[in-house]
Amino acid sequence: MKGRQATAGRYAKALFMLTSEAGTAEAAASELEQFQDAVRQSPELAAALQRPWVKPSERRAVAVAVAERAGCGKSVQDLAGLVAARGRMDHLGEIVEAYRALVDEAAGRVRATVRSALALTDDERRRLAGGLQRALGKHVMLEERVDASLLGGFVAQVGSLILDGTLDGQLERMRERLARG
Repeated sequence: MKGRQATAGRYAKALFMLTSEAGTAEAAASELEQFQDAVRQSPELAAALQRPWVKPSERRAVAVAVAERAGCGKSVQDLAGLVAARGRMDHLGEIVEAYRALVDEAAGRVRATVRSALALTDDERRRLAGGLQRALGKHVMLEERVDASLLGGFVAQVGSLILDGTLDGQLERMRERLARG
């Protein structure tokens, strides 16, 4: 897994260097996600782009055509073709994630994934984002997921930082304190 992330990071960094010089880094992030969505929508296409017996030039041509049809610019088309030709389409998710992280870092923002038992209200979302923003000193973009397995509360994750405000977590901490005496 670590090798995949390193490989994905190199592709993402190369694209970021090209697009940041051209001032199109944000647009390329959207385009890269559009390409990923186009590939995900067709399992047959995804499989064809990963088959080692298909000639690299043919995989490149198909990937470029799909990227073009998805509305991607030249830089993303070229990256899609290169990744397909080199047989690295299985790394696409990691490439998109690494590229998004580079763009976010350059823009001074972070993404926080929030899992909650119920959908957060606008006020709760605003207060949570504000608290994380004050703690981290960066603009926080919340990605919210409802997790029915939680009893209540939320779990927020920003990179390796995890804030557990769930009832499950509170009960576990209470159980540990009672066990210690």
